[in-house]
Amino acid sequence: MDIYRHHGMMYPGGNEYNIAYHASALGGQAAFMGVFANDEVGKILFDTLDKQGIDLSHSHHEEGTSGYAIVDLVDGDRVFIDWNNHGVTDEHPFEITEEEIIYAKQFDVVCTSHYGRLTLEKVKKLAQGGAHICYDFCDFFTLKDIETLAPYLDFGFLSASHVQDKEEIKELLEKVVTLGCKIAVATMGGDGSIAYDGKKFYIQSCIKVKASDTMGAGDSFICAFLMNYLSRKADESSDLDDKISNSLHEAALFAAKVVTTNGSLGIGYKVNVNDLKQILNIKEREEI
Repeated sequence: MDIYRHHGMMYPGGNEYNIAYHASALGGQAAFMGVFANDEVGKILFDTLDKQGIDLSHSHHEEGTSGYAIVDLVDGDRVFIDWNNHGVTDEHPFEITEEEIIYAKQFDVVCTSHYGRLTLEKVKKLAQGGAHICYDFCDFFTLKDIETLAPYLDFGFLSASHVQDKEEIKELLEKVVTLGCKIAVATMGGDGSIAYDGKKFYIQSCIKVKASDTMGAGDSFICAFLMNYLSRKADESSDLDDKISNSLHEAALFAAKVVTTNGSLGIGYKVNVNDLKQILNIKEREEI
């Protein structure tokens, strides 16, 4: 839950959470496999996906505190003030059972990320069990991350706006694909995006809009790319030579739409910032 302290609102969100919601909103059959805390925020997070028709049958409910980030407005910019490093997903890591693998591989793609708390062994277990994996390396990726995870991926996404040299970004994408990933994509903020499939690079410029909140922009981009790419791949009449270019374009359009709304999903709830300890089951921290 992203809690915007400066205007008393909180917005459901999170990498895979956002992708599941957007996929369903775009007409896909989506499920979310995660861990929900037993606090008030956990109920809101669960209900938000449930009302969207997302299958939550393989999610878990545990004692603990929901994941959250506290956001403030500083000189006109939204900045992260605080977040919890010991939320319910940290205390009760998601384990990948054989039943869950059988369930997951029924879907066209399984999305996880640097923030998904899945270890290399769990990602490997999913992939070797037959699931097609999309992994978001986010912007904290290292060469070691790429080298260990890429062999088990179908899709790899890098947030690379901090990498100034475009040739370096291309080299990173080449490395991801050379190691076994089928398609690698780098998003570069206002500079657009680049994809590589082992044969050529595909360039997409940024769709310029007046953004009100960039929270969740990368997740919406990933979701729209995957939805478009997988639909075109399944459509025998589609020109598959253009499927990556078209998917990048559709992803840029959808991300541009999402950043004109508040929060990751455009869904918000009023919150009394003085009651955060209570609604988040916070017991150890003295203040936020």
